Amino acid sequence: MNGRLGALLRRHRTDAGLTQEELADLAGVAVRTVRNLELGRVARPQRRTVQELADRLSLSEPDRSRLLTAARGGGWDDGAGSLPGDLADFAGRAGELRRLAGAAEAAGRSGVSRVVVVSGAPGVGKSSLVVHAAHELARRFPGGPLHVDLRGLDDEPTTPAQALDQLLTALGVTAPPPATDARLTLWRTLAADRRGLLVLDDARDEAQVRPLLPGGPGWLVLVSSRNALAGLVGADRMPLGVLSDAETRTLLAASVGGGRIAADDPAAAELGRLCGGLPLAVRAAANRLAVRPEWSARCFVERLRDEQRRLDLLRAGDIQVRGAFERSYRLLDPSVRRTFRLLGAAPLPEYTAPVVAALSGEPVPVAEDRLDRLVDAGLLGTGAATGRYVLHTLLALFAAERFAGDEVAGDREAARGRLAAHLRGRGAATRPAASPGAGGPGSLR
Repeated sequence: MNGRLGALLRRHRTDAGLTQEELADLAGVAVRTVRNLELGRVARPQRRTVQELADRLSLSEPDRSRLLTAARGGGWDDGAGSLPGDLADFAGRAGELRRLAGAAEAAGRSGVSRVVVVSGAPGVGKSSLVVHAAHELARRFPGGPLHVDLRGLDDEPTTPAQALDQLLTALGVTAPPPATDARLTLWRTLAADRRGLLVLDDARDEAQVRPLLPGGPGWLVLVSSRNALAGLVGADRMPLGVLSDAETRTLLAASVGGGRIAADDPAAAELGRLCGGLPLAVRAAANRLAVRPEWSARCFVERLRDEQRRLDLLRAGDIQVRGAFERSYRLLDPSVRRTFRLLGAAPLPEYTAPVVAALSGEPVPVAEDRLDRLVDAGLLGTGAATGRYVLHTLLALFAAERFAGDEVAGDREAARGRLAAHLRGRGAATRPAASPGAGGPGSLR
């Protein structure tokens, strides 16, 4: 039953001065179709039928969108703006999912919109989390889930005008206004009339996100970004870390098969550690095992122990850990890229601004600023102690590759020499214990 659709259709028909027979004749449908729609007897109306009725009624864009949304609320979905498929083997993140469910409840209870920014390192599973959460929470929002891929890491990310076009099309607007300001006004008008769930995936910066935030009450907006988007006032922030050992094992078992993982549990545990708990790396390893049934977990672990080959091995089709790192690295300013690859010269469990200043030959405040920009880009974490920075094990391998490949030999030796002099000047190098998923591929010689 779809009473809301019926009430809207009946109101628009009578406002137009048409009988059911006249509207049916104009739209080329049976009279009983119009009658059944108005009586709410059609649970899943045909998309083309509702669109044709809206056209023949000459509805304004807001009224047309409300009619199509009412039809979709009864079970019809034209696929536009719909969510990407959920991962069948999604594992872990129970705490994060509870927090997002709480944000959804708060949005519904308080009548105000909530924005949650999920940020973190490349490959940590931000998009997977927000899409999975959206699938779980969609039924709470009668305005339906909407999804826009902002392509923040592409050379040409989605512009606000393009994103608004996608959103308006998803709401049934057949001819969005050409001007961006007009699209924005129409989007906010339509959004004010419903409670919805909006996923803005892979945002590059705040400028991409701000125009898309609905002005109406009761919305939940989930944003995924490698940047924490500190400029979004009032947003809740959820920095996403690596998987726990238990979550990693669950993901491996879901992807490869519980029996195969249980057959060599110690090897599976080591496999997770070699992946540093990074979901993209775990998924790549699991997929490699899934298509190589003759491989044991032990066999693959022996290969992964070779640090020179690890990033080569952590790829399965288009699931590529190195590729995910490269996309973020490429977007950095040249000076910040240099700071990142210099970390590959000194594979330490933790870094400080003075250590990095010694590597780069620059003042400590400059090094500190560039380290903070790496944190903002999701390529560096912060340690428990103030002023210390940590590098994920796989990112450390990538930094070492870039140091060897992008720095000329003389500059490499000069950087190491400056660091050695700095450490001698301090008397000795202090090496705190590495946190899970952090630390370089070896020790500084």
